Amino acid sequence: MVEIKPYNRYVESLSGRTFLDIARSIGIPIRAECGGIGICGKCKVIVEGRGELSPPTPNEIKILGDKGISQGYRLACQVKLLSGEFRVTIPPESVFQRYRSADIGYERSIPLEPAIRKIFISAPIPSLEDPKPDIDRILERIDSGLDNIEIPIDVIRKIPEVARVAKWNITIALWNNEKVIDVEPGDTSKRMYGIAIDIGTSKIVLHLVDLVSGETIAIESMPNPQISFGADIISRVTYALKDRENLVKLQNLVVQGINSLIDRVISRAGVQRENIYEAVVVGNTVMHHLFLGVEIRYLAIAPYVPISMRGLRLRARDIGLKINENGVVYTFPNIAGYVGGDAVADAIAVELNKCEEPCLLIDIGTNTEILLNTGREIYACSTPAGPAFEGATMRFGMRAASGAIDQVFIYFDNDSRDYIVRYNVIDNVKPIGICGSGYIDIVANLYRLDIIDRRGRFNRDIDSKRIVLDDEEGPRFIVAWSSETGIGRDIAVYGKDINELILAKAAIASGIEIILRRAGIDAEDLSKIFIAGSFGSYINIENAIAIGLIPKVDTNKIVFVGNTAISGAKLALKSIKIRREAEELTRKVKYIELSIDPLFRKIFTENLSLP
Repeated sequence: MVEIKPYNRYVESLSGRTFLDIARSIGIPIRAECGGIGICGKCKVIVEGRGELSPPTPNEIKILGDKGISQGYRLACQVKLLSGEFRVTIPPESVFQRYRSADIGYERSIPLEPAIRKIFISAPIPSLEDPKPDIDRILERIDSGLDNIEIPIDVIRKIPEVARVAKWNITIALWNNEKVIDVEPGDTSKRMYGIAIDIGTSKIVLHLVDLVSGETIAIESMPNPQISFGADIISRVTYALKDRENLVKLQNLVVQGINSLIDRVISRAGVQRENIYEAVVVGNTVMHHLFLGVEIRYLAIAPYVPISMRGLRLRARDIGLKINENGVVYTFPNIAGYVGGDAVADAIAVELNKCEEPCLLIDIGTNTEILLNTGREIYACSTPAGPAFEGATMRFGMRAASGAIDQVFIYFDNDSRDYIVRYNVIDNVKPIGICGSGYIDIVANLYRLDIIDRRGRFNRDIDSKRIVLDDEEGPRFIVAWSSETGIGRDIAVYGKDINELILAKAAIASGIEIILRRAGIDAEDLSKIFIAGSFGSYINIENAIAIGLIPKVDTNKIVFVGNTAISGAKLALKSIKIRREAEELTRKVKYIELSIDPLFRKIFTENLSLP
């Protein structure tokens, strides 16, 4: 038996499973950014008790060290509880927490022209003098030219009873003038809703939209439930490829998550799910495939071919979404294997496709998507920045959740003759780690103060209590003393962390540089740089420029637009013209595959230093 602290949960059967598997099975959230393969070290737990444990694995010895293991620390994804009685404590820094991100983004006004249309009709009751069939009676009162309209069999079965109970005062719900979605008694033409869904690698955001007024009437979000199988898309792809059942499990998780968000928005807004007739879904290409439950193997290997570049129209019931039984799901078109519908939605939201002067769009994340409109042509590429900006590869790294240090300023104090660190912590609690925006600030400050050089190496000529250079843990700068933290240990940035950040910024900077070169554009020629996504909403732009993450331009040209993926999805929900724009954009884009670009390795190497 195992007792799990601080949750006071008990599990009787151990069955030789890893503790991570045990925790997952009962819904306890443990961080596992690497997907549970033992390389990120974020799932540290303390194991006490009597019984048989699996011996420490090489990964545990490497990450925890002999000292950590002797203190009872193990990695949840590696340790197996074989028999006996144990108490396992999950420390605060190992608990997965709801994190800060943008649920909304820049949104422009457009004329309403949704695919869904509802028409109220009042028809004469059939008689011996007028025995016209029910469907003909309906179609002649909707519109001319709809003779070939599709009517699902369950709607056909409803018509006779609904029409007669309502004395032929009924409302018809149509999708794109092609398909009858539903027939409803009375005048329900004002009850017409749709949902926009952004399936992010880390988070799912859902907006409920009134398609009569165009207003957003409820917003809900949640961490992507797939996250326990890996923080980044590569971890999830690896998991999905192990077994077909794993792919099914990931698909079920995301659909169940979306359905729980649907339950929350309809409860909040007082809307019936039967009156939600359409869902527009955006996400990167991997999330797109996992949402559909489509084989992901051929997306994961060269030449990285997705199932479709086109926007897809599917039946909600076939996916498992709990909206109207005949509701439609529209998935945004993709550009390439690693530039998905979320990037297309970003571009549509900020009207990148209509820029007359050079405009750059950057959606910073584990897989950073970059789009450039020169005013004549549109280019796109993606660059694997890795999970450094989300803290996965850093010693004290974490997402932007409660307890994360997210803003930092460092200066030299002449009175104490040492460095003073001022920091902000999300939710104003004791810090338990550092998130991506905090790491950018720290590295920029350390570089400005000459504490590190261009390669990120510590200056050995500086004497400071905060700088530790010669011990087994490795060189580091202490950001928060143990007395200040919520974990009882110093929180520091290590030389390895700085190297990881430089690698990530080099990947993004190289992608930007190559896309500009291929288009024949200099950074100073850009009229606008749009920074999209949750991460971009919280970074200090001067510090991002200082470390070389963003091109050195007039900061007035840089616009933070938030979660424009959800904004683009809502635009497409409200207007079929926007969908045509999105489809046209994907056909026009010139995609640059960085992995085979001859310049990438050279430019990447050049960017492996601070400016």
